[in-house]
Amino acid sequence: MTPASKKLVDILNLNADASCLSSNWWLKMLKGGADSYLCAWLQGYVDLGKKATLGITGASVADMAMHNPEAIALINANRHIFEILQRPFAHDIGLLRSFEGFKLNCSIGSAVLEKEFGTFTPFFLPPEFMLTNEQVFALHEMGVQGTFINANRYKEEAQQRIPKQPYQVIGMGNAELHCIPFTGEVTRGYLDGIHNYNAGAWNERVMQREEAVVFSWRDGESSFFVPDGNAREQAWLADETRSIERTFLSEQLPSLHFESNEDLEDSAFKHYPVHSFTAWMKEFRMMGFVQKLADQEKELSSFGPTQLALWLHAINSDILSSVEKNSPVIQLRLQPTDTSTSAYVIWRKEKVIGGEEALNFLVDYKAESVNRILDNKKSRPYQQKMAGRIAYLNRML
Repeated sequence: MTPASKKLVDILNLNADASCLSSNWWLKMLKGGADSYLCAWLQGYVDLGKKATLGITGASVADMAMHNPEAIALINANRHIFEILQRPFAHDIGLLRSFEGFKLNCSIGSAVLEKEFGTFTPFFLPPEFMLTNEQVFALHEMGVQGTFINANRYKEEAQQRIPKQPYQVIGMGNAELHCIPFTGEVTRGYLDGIHNYNAGAWNERVMQREEAVVFSWRDGESSFFVPDGNAREQAWLADETRSIERTFLSEQLPSLHFESNEDLEDSAFKHYPVHSFTAWMKEFRMMGFVQKLADQEKELSSFGPTQLALWLHAINSDILSSVEKNSPVIQLRLQPTDTSTSAYVIWRKEKVIGGEEALNFLVDYKAESVNRILDNKKSRPYQQKMAGRIAYLNRML
């Protein structure tokens, strides 16, 4: 029997560097102060009273601080609607990070969140759900309480071995973190909702879950990729059944049970399973870039704020995604009244130029060269975004 109500923690990954989100469109979204596209998107949650747990990368927050501080003010004025999760600065590929590089990315991300939002829930949402046992140890040492895993990102056998309920994951040195699993079924329900102006599939998939509290994960920028995205998101939110009770992770933690590692089945993964790297290096087109970046990471201890900003820009996972992954093709209902769908291509953007330029600046670093290219009237959107982050980190670090 379907329960009368279902608690939902709706967790959004919000990444301004997503491979399908152009720098030009992102900067346009930030224009207009309190009337910006981004503020309108956030305001929709406020107007409808829909709680959301935001996993915003530090880089995205820095962009907001430089180009649309009104969006940050809107979030802070409505902390009864928005919860903030712990994130790194750059949405990177954890499998490629050194121990020091991972910690630095995380610590800068946390510093940005603390500066702009004051408080956040110390659960770490890992980019691409890539996390190593060494990084579990690092997060534990940094005072992080927990993390998340998404079984749908793994092959079938691994999916069967990832616990379905919240549990304790063990890293190096016997370091433990709380770990909350997501389910892909609910994510697909959300995408169906914004693509078809209908929350039916979302409502059904959330309400049919057996667990007392449903933990949903989705890319918060998904509606930014389709025409009339804000209208679609508003329609989906407005059509969400009243039987879904939105709540924050922080509200559920006191009563949430995390299965002890020793009590898991013998076949269950006790450690964070290693994520496949195939999709990010499918044809090895970025192998040279990855190697040069690894060489630069060895020099992190000598970097100043501008060099750190360049390194953080270059480690973005979506630089590789934009090259190695095919553009998604979805079925989209173009108008709310349409009775059929049409094929719609969400094109991957040319992220590689920004990554190559940032890496080139690092390899032959000269502050005057960086300033000459980034701070001029002919700078392109990706350069404007990079320049803003450099200015932000120079101000903060």
